Amino acid sequence: MRIVGVVLVALATLSMNLAPAMAKRKPAAAQPKPAATAAARAAYAAMPETERVAIQSDLIWTGDYSGIAGADFGDSAVVAAGTFQKRNGGKDSGILNPDERQKLADSARLKQERAGWRILDDPATGARLGLPGKLVPQSSQVADGGRWQSVHGEVKIETFRITGAGTTLTSVIERMKKDTPSRKPDYQLVRPDFLLISGLQNGVKKFYTRAQIKGDDVRGVTVLYDLAMENQVDPVAIAVSTAFVGFPAQGAGATGR
Repeated sequence: MRIVGVVLVALATLSMNLAPAMAKRKPAAAQPKPAATAAARAAYAAMPETERVAIQSDLIWTGDYSGIAGADFGDSAVVAAGTFQKRNGGKDSGILNPDERQKLADSARLKQERAGWRILDDPATGARLGLPGKLVPQSSQVADGGRWQSVHGEVKIETFRITGAGTTLTSVIERMKKDTPSRKPDYQLVRPDFLLISGLQNGVKKFYTRAQIKGDDVRGVTVLYDLAMENQVDPVAIAVSTAFVGFPAQGAGATGR
């Protein structure tokens, strides 16, 4: 019963802290003018790549950004920064000043702590992933991967690995369609080295899958959760995707267990 209570508290906390941010995203009509966005992009381009990625990752945790945290600080990331500024009483320029940057970092860190966020290595696949331990306290092994889930299965995080001669991201997508026909994608992005797919399963659950490929080896992670919980779990699912490293560098250990 103690575990059930912990999970319920974690879900309630995530709901209270993440859902308001998700609900207050700006509509497209409220986005900055192109000139302002261009100026902001130039300002971020002058920053080290690690800082650009860190800002985007923090904006994901605050529920303001639903894109990919990468080297390119695009227009949607600029809009997300402006949304965070306005919600915290600032001018939505899209360029965070030092105080706003610190406030963003503190807010993201607090949400990570409440979710029990940690980075760990998955022995079943060799991948590295971020895990909200308080949200998914139960762990087990599944075929070709690992599974972490909430007590009643409302939220599941599963890793997977597909290998063999001729394995490609396209062949993996086709295999997913065959193995999980109840999943209907509404978004799909395929790049030479990774893929992102999200959508609905049986119309009542959301799924978010990210996979990376190296040679004939594909390693991935899927977050599956009840549709009714999307406001509180969407940012976490995106954070799991962002943190996922299918092929971590040798000697670069995980930061938490």
